[in-house]
Amino acid sequence: MAPAHTHNTFEEILAVLNWLDWLGLTVALILLGVLAYLIWQRKYAKDGLQLAMPEILVPSKLALPSNCLTNVWHHFVSGLPWRLRADALSAPLSLVLGDTGSGKTGVIDRYANWQGQAFSFRPSVTDDPLLQIYLGAKALVLEFNATLVYDTNPAAFHAIKKLWRHLPPKPQAVLVIDAGSLLFPQTELLRQSGQAMFGKLNIFGKLEGKPLPLVLTLSHMEEVPGFVEFCGFLEQAGIPLQIEFPEQDGINRLNTCLDEFQQHLPRALLTCPAQDYLKIVDFLNEAPRLLNVLTDFLRVAGLEQQIASPPIVRLCLTSEKVPSFGCNPFELQAGQAKQPFITLNHHAKAALVLLAIGMVYLIWSYRYQQNLETQVFENIKTVRNTPVEYYAQKISPLFLNYSADLNKNALLTFMPRFFMAVDEDNKYLLITEIRKYYLLPLLQQIQQEPNADFKTTRMIGLLYSTSTNEIGRIMAKNPDKNPLDMEKYGLLLSDYIQYNSHTEELDSVLNSLTLANPDADTDDLAPWLVLFRNLSQLLKKPYITQTEFKALQQRLVPFHDVVNRFDFYSDGPEIRKWLAQHTSLHLNYSDLGNIQSELRQKDIGQLIGFIYHLEFSEHDKCPDAIALKDCLVIAQAVANSNPPITVSDMKFTLSGEYFSFSPKTWMDFMIRSRVTMILRDYKLSHSKPIFNGWIFFKSPYDYADIQLNPSNNGQLLFTGKARIDGRLTAAAFEQEVKPSFQALTDILSHLPVDIHEQKRFNDFVLENLNAYAGTYVNAYLHFIRQFQLRIKSPWELSATLSDLQQPGSQLQETLAIVKTNTKLNLSNAPEFIAFSQKLSVFGSIQRLMEEKNGAYPEFQKYQAIMAQMQQELDSREPYVAQKTDGDEAAFKGTLTPMGRAAWAILLKQDGAYTTLVKSWLQNVGIQPEWQQPFLAPVQSVADFGTTQINEVVFSIWSDLWDSNIVPLLAKFPFRSDAGRDKELTGDELIHVFHPKQGVFWSAFHDYLSPLCRMGNQLWSRRHDLSDRIELPANFLQRLNAVQQLSANLWDAEGNPKPLQLSVKPGLLPVFDKHRIPNAPLVSLTYLREGGISALGFNQHADWQKFPLEWWTAKPAQVGMEFRNDDDPARVYAEINTDGSEWNFFRLLQQGQVAGSQLYRWQLTHPAFPQQPLSLEYSFQTNPLALFANLAGS
Repeated sequence: MAPAHTHNTFEEILAVLNWLDWLGLTVALILLGVLAYLIWQRKYAKDGLQLAMPEILVPSKLALPSNCLTNVWHHFVSGLPWRLRADALSAPLSLVLGDTGSGKTGVIDRYANWQGQAFSFRPSVTDDPLLQIYLGAKALVLEFNATLVYDTNPAAFHAIKKLWRHLPPKPQAVLVIDAGSLLFPQTELLRQSGQAMFGKLNIFGKLEGKPLPLVLTLSHMEEVPGFVEFCGFLEQAGIPLQIEFPEQDGINRLNTCLDEFQQHLPRALLTCPAQDYLKIVDFLNEAPRLLNVLTDFLRVAGLEQQIASPPIVRLCLTSEKVPSFGCNPFELQAGQAKQPFITLNHHAKAALVLLAIGMVYLIWSYRYQQNLETQVFENIKTVRNTPVEYYAQKISPLFLNYSADLNKNALLTFMPRFFMAVDEDNKYLLITEIRKYYLLPLLQQIQQEPNADFKTTRMIGLLYSTSTNEIGRIMAKNPDKNPLDMEKYGLLLSDYIQYNSHTEELDSVLNSLTLANPDADTDDLAPWLVLFRNLSQLLKKPYITQTEFKALQQRLVPFHDVVNRFDFYSDGPEIRKWLAQHTSLHLNYSDLGNIQSELRQKDIGQLIGFIYHLEFSEHDKCPDAIALKDCLVIAQAVANSNPPITVSDMKFTLSGEYFSFSPKTWMDFMIRSRVTMILRDYKLSHSKPIFNGWIFFKSPYDYADIQLNPSNNGQLLFTGKARIDGRLTAAAFEQEVKPSFQALTDILSHLPVDIHEQKRFNDFVLENLNAYAGTYVNAYLHFIRQFQLRIKSPWELSATLSDLQQPGSQLQETLAIVKTNTKLNLSNAPEFIAFSQKLSVFGSIQRLMEEKNGAYPEFQKYQAIMAQMQQELDSREPYVAQKTDGDEAAFKGTLTPMGRAAWAILLKQDGAYTTLVKSWLQNVGIQPEWQQPFLAPVQSVADFGTTQINEVVFSIWSDLWDSNIVPLLAKFPFRSDAGRDKELTGDELIHVFHPKQGVFWSAFHDYLSPLCRMGNQLWSRRHDLSDRIELPANFLQRLNAVQQLSANLWDAEGNPKPLQLSVKPGLLPVFDKHRIPNAPLVSLTYLREGGISALGFNQHADWQKFPLEWWTAKPAQVGMEFRNDDDPARVYAEINTDGSEWNFFRLLQQGQVAGSQLYRWQLTHPAFPQQPLSLEYSFQTNPLALFANLAGS
């Protein structure tokens, strides 16, 4: 039965108070005493006991006492009666600052209304030189002397700071400025004044925690013309001169603050005398200038004191002559209510608050605990229906914890205990319910589980555990051995042990249950014997793989579990001993300690545990990114590792069979296996294509890649893009590859691995070396092939030639890179022989870039050729003909230096630069596929020069043809339709076409004949002339046309020769006898020029030679002869042409042409004109063909 509830008495309450409760009560009593004393002192202290501040004159060089201002304040406050003090100190507080003579006191006298207040027991204190306090009807004003304002001694700050602690809250600052000082400003005086005033305003703001509202008061405004009249008008009109800035932005509105009064000027005009009105207008016009000075003063002074925008709330304009109607600098800001003032200071207020809190705390604590205990008692019955998963949320909080542990219920920690007995009763009932509905059902459940006897013993121990008994200490040492889920039941067991009591009630409960008893061990030793025999054979193998070792450890699991079973429940005897001594349980534990077997031998457990906890370290495996030599270092480190052995040799006898295992033997076996697996894993992981040849390097590697043409990215002149992996450099080879083979030699043979394993790994490394060598050589072959010169203009050619002659030219640098990185320092080791053979392909580069005295003599020969070529190309000297030029001298003279160089290259002449460079390349032995960068400059000369040659040829030919030939082609006989006024003269013909003196042939032989060769009276393209030289369109056709003309008109010596024509006359025509019966017969036809004739008879005609002497102008006729048989007289009819140098061709032009070779003329007999007769002559060739061919070309 649970103890009955008892009534709380005063003694019980005192008994439950702990030291924290007593400490809180003591502090509360002390605060009550302090509060009572302060109230008494304020209400009953005599005036004579108050301190009065004597008059002090502070020298400007001496520091102020820190309490000098506070004393004045205390003197003022003490002069106020107690009942009037609160009202007096709640008046709006204004702090007045200003220069000496600025009118501060006058402003206070006029607007504070403090005189006469002393008769109402509201005295002021005005006799102190530093601080005067004025108590008006509705204002409390503190006037700071200018001496204090200008004081820079830190003591002044401390005095102000000390005073500030006693002042009423929310003061405003009133800055009094003499208007006269603004009318005629003295910059330096205003600057000093502003620094002092705003310095103190800045301090006031920091002490208050925010900038003070600032009221600007301009005194002596009567000095401003028109102000007196302006005030009089405002007072008469009832318009207040109150300028407010509710947004505290007066600094931005000062310049325009009087603009609102402009609207009243019409009223002033009606109500004021004219002169007063004019003064008012002048004042409103002049006031902005005054306010501008004020604004500048405030801005400059504010910025120097880090007050960018002082919170100006009001502007007051005051005068000693007239009052400013509606203006009071000491009134509250618009919209600000009067603040009540509490007479108690902060300490008294805090004491009252603490007292109230303490009383509320004690009352609330009592009620809080009462409610908690009631709720706990009511919720105890919910235990039976609450699953253990909700224990932490629903059941555990029912155990009220009054300890100093803040992780529990922090509120209860700081409360006095009022219901101790009730709390103990509730805890007893909770523990009983937990046993019944949680722990005892678990005990019964355990009986069906493996190792039920061991778990039952521990579970019973838990049931008897308390926070104070020995079994509780035993159970707390190894909570992980508890036969239940500690994540689920951990909090439950913790609460149970902490609050468990009345354990004697458990004896009868447990004796009524059927619990498991321990049975004797039944051990089958056969599996153990097989295991130990296999372990002995395993140690004779060279290694074991990680998979095999894991399988071995998996096989050891059941054996290890047996060993762990004996070890895990090692505290069982101690638990059983305590239960036997302190309980009345009927369980029989007497003979359990005598059950032993051979398997409990210590060395067996050590052996199983030793092997079970051996492992292949994850760090043994070389990462993919690691280099070969580093992996060998890891293998060497593993081989040299000497882990500490903490167990001795394990020897035991099992079923009469002796076994002995040495930890050292096992450790050597494991090291041997680990090293073997390191090598095997590295070989396996690096057999992938991505590692082929790269096993000597870590990833990422530390060697910079070699980039082709890094300066222009292969875009200008030196083109081609190629990048050589940084691992394919001489530095990488020396620092990584060679050391790897050195490490292979030094480390591999000393590793504790099988000799066959060493050979396989060595072959693997050699395969990677061969792959590396192939990649190495191919990279530099590609690098050289990619290096190209792309010269697109003569300017680029010049830049290239200049670069090639420099000591650090890109070509030289590229060749030096290849030479440096292909001339490896390979030892005579067999593994590098194949590598050396592959590098021999770069032998020509090695010879070319052989260095002597810091230079490359062989490469300098090439540079000399380039220098000579550039010098020739850059030459501006006129061309001097060479003996070997022949008929090319004049033609070469027309070419540029580049054209002449290209001409030599294209004709493969001796001394051509292509010949020189190719000869040099052949001597050095540079392969043809590598020659492009060397040949590119001369090939570019050939390209650009060929273009220039073609341009020159075209220009010469165009000029020669257009200037000399084309004008003649428009004349007769070249143009058959040309009139007599456009005939070619003999002189013109000779001047142009004469083979010796003609301008055409003279120019042709001088400049264009090198392009052609004469054969069979025809000009043809020179056979050794490159196809890249382009002849002008119709060049050979026109040239041969001219050649045919000249050859037909002149002989080889240049003498004119007749134009050989072949003529055949046609049949003689006859008259129609029917029409003309007596018509004569045509007896003869003739065609003649000068003395040359071609006659036609009435017989079979034949071709007749007609040598036309073209160089003389002779008449030409064509005609026929008529006769009668009976009349010997002859009659002639003919066509005669004269007056032309080409009479014969003009004659032909008068006939009719059939085809191109038959000419027909119509002639009439003088006596028979009615029947014209046709006279025909045929030419073997077109007589005008000689001229037509040239004209048509």
